[in-house]
Amino acid sequence: MRRKDKQISDIETLHSVINNATVCRVGLVKGDRPYIIPLCFGFDGKNIYFHSAKSGEKVEILKVNKNVCVEFEQDVSIIESEKPCNWTARYLTVVVHGRAELVDEPEEKKYGLGQIVKHYEVGGEQYQFTDEEIERVLVYKIIIEETVGKISGMQ
Repeated sequence: MRRKDKQISDIETLHSVINNATVCRVGLVKGDRPYIIPLCFGFDGKNIYFHSAKSGEKVEILKVNKNVCVEFEQDVSIIESEKPCNWTARYLTVVVHGRAELVDEPEEKKYGLGQIVKHYEVGGEQYQFTDEEIERVLVYKIIIEETVGKISGMQ
């Protein structure tokens, strides 16, 4: 990272940004073309989980290239100035590089889906997925290889 003064290295802060994000944006590469998609996700402190229909562009890309880049953000706003060239942004971001592995085992699929529900659910008991619901979707686990955070306008 060029601006070391903006780098976040505290693991609790990095995890907080991930846990407070509403969606993540997953970057994939198809041939020489980037493909970015916003997704709902779950995070268990070690891996990131997302689900998918059984077909579609991201599924086809991930069959060929499992490398992903995931972006999370919170508290994003523009800080204006008299001159537009002096405008800046306020934000907390985390970028994760990793590999998206297809989860095949039913219990791990339930676990991954449970992490997604847990991320968005406010209270209540853990949802019990039926075998039909588990069979109907794909679940991916992103194995994190690198995590980098950045803060601006909040120091």
